Amino acid sequence: MAVFQIGGIVEGWTPPSEQRVSDRLNAGEAPNVRTRQVDGSPGPWLDLHPDDIVAVAPAPRVRSAERVSRRLHPVEVQAGPYHVRGTLHLPTGADPARYVASTSRWWLPLTACVVSAGEDQWEVDVMILNLDHAQRGRSPA
Repeated sequence: MAVFQIGGIVEGWTPPSEQRVSDRLNAGEAPNVRTRQVDGSPGPWLDLHPDDIVAVAPAPRVRSAERVSRRLHPVEVQAGPYHVRGTLHLPTGADPARYVASTSRWWLPLTACVVSAGEDQWEVDVMILNLDHAQRGRSPA
């Protein structure tokens, strides 16, 4: 798991759970991440507050039974210092800009993401954005 914060990225792992990361975040559950020491040994657990997190890139997992087929929409979002290009999965007929601007969910999953900050760039399969840090209402790509 990678946790994108204003001040940088924390990488580590979290205990396994039956729930999807996006569902846990939307329920207000703060992720705790175990980091790794420079020598590769387990590091300390970090309790992170959701308000301090711009986005989470969870570790790959088996496809969830809760996942449903959706229409795919390319989007670009500025979230804190990160520019994110990815794919938003929405019900048929939903307008991506209106959905992002009006959803009651605080955490928005995107797939096939390219994330950039300054000269750095990352590609992640799934990124879950904290919409409090995102510029809501940004037009889709």
